[in-house]
Amino acid sequence: FFTAAVITYILNLNAFKSATLITFVYGIIFGTISFLAQWCYTIALNRGATSICAMVYSMGFIIPTVSGALFWNEPFGITSALGLMIAISAIVVSAFSGEKGEKLGKGFIIPNVIAMLCSGFLGVLQKMHQSSVDKENLEAFLIIGFVLAAGLAFGFLVSYGRSIPEESERDIKVSVYPICAGLCFGLVSILNTLLAGRLPSAIIFPTLNVGIMMMCLIFGMILFDEKPNRRQIIAFCLGIATILVLSF
Repeated sequence: FFTAAVITYILNLNAFKSATLITFVYGIIFGTISFLAQWCYTIALNRGATSICAMVYSMGFIIPTVSGALFWNEPFGITSALGLMIAISAIVVSAFSGEKGEKLGKGFIIPNVIAMLCSGFLGVLQKMHQSSVDKENLEAFLIIGFVLAAGLAFGFLVSYGRSIPEESERDIKVSVYPICAGLCFGLVSILNTLLAGRLPSAIIFPTLNVGIMMMCLIFGMILFDEKPNRRQIIAFCLGIATILVLSF
């Protein structure tokens, strides 16, 4: 979260030049929900099967997708409904294409559902911000959210008395991986928020989610020599179908 705040500020050093009170309000809400979403999702992953947790969490995109038609009078026709159903099918198929040995733990459903709802509301919040008079303060809105989320995470770290692992073999994971993730998180948040205000919700949010699923499969093959199974190939094809249908 802190790295995301830094990269966002670097991209616009005048981010707070025209920031208003509403910028801070949106940012505080965004940061609180972002932290809650990641915290609950991590708890769910610790307790339940990764494939099921990822599927439930990904379903959060339905909330902002439908909200576009309900609150912003965006068109939601047959192709939008069909694209949404194909996107859901792709996510469901991809969720059950993992290892058969995965076992469901106890107590993962509630945090998983909370994470899913928070994820969905983040999309709605991005749409709200980019539909308001404050939309030009995009970077300030995100920076405030990232800094708050980083502060909450640090507060929980201190309160639980946890420390960073000291083992030398984990040093690279402690430093480099979170920083790279933060860089990507900052950049993608800027793009997502911009697109949320410029594209219909029925296009941007389903495309984003199936795109993530497809890119994970592609990079798994490139970086980790993973061989896709039949269900993953079906999910990938459904993802392509989603994008093609929504493009009409």
